[in-house]
Amino acid sequence: MSTETSTKTGSCLCGKIKYRLEGHAATPIYNTVCHCLNCRKWLGSAFLTASICSKNVSQAILLNTNPSQYSHKATQGFSITEGEDVLRRYVDDKTGSGKPLTRTFCGTCGSSLFAFTPLREDIVSVAAGTLDDFESWEPAREQWCIHRADFVENVRGISEESRHAMNVQAKPAKD
Repeated sequence: MSTETSTKTGSCLCGKIKYRLEGHAATPIYNTVCHCLNCRKWLGSAFLTASICSKNVSQAILLNTNPSQYSHKATQGFSITEGEDVLRRYVDDKTGSGKPLTRTFCGTCGSSLFAFTPLREDIVSVAAGTLDDFESWEPAREQWCIHRADFVENVRGISEESRHAMNVQAKPAKD
């Protein structure tokens, strides 16, 4: 088994908030383009580009030398490495699912950063434009296409079965 861990990093516009996606979280469950009306308002743009990532990956850690003494600790996943004190939250309770979505942004520069849903507490939606390596980002899905702005065409490279008139439901990862 490889001990190499992949890592992705990102930040807000002013750089006060920095985050890391480590291990399995660094490989998104999927990347999406969302055309929903709430994402438009959140970003002030025609659509959102987002990476849907695992929030935490637990790993059993051996305590002492006794194999029966294990501790489960989130050693990989999503973490805010700097600036949590300037991170602000807005609870969006007017979503298509009817469940509130917690949207976060930088209290200093206003950059939209992350979204969290109670429908899948194990994932985080990361605004892809905040990734340090955004140039390598590619969408795999489009959602809420019924709200796509008239001047925006279908995203190139996405198959018809990966275009969703409404929401995409991510399935939980299998262990």
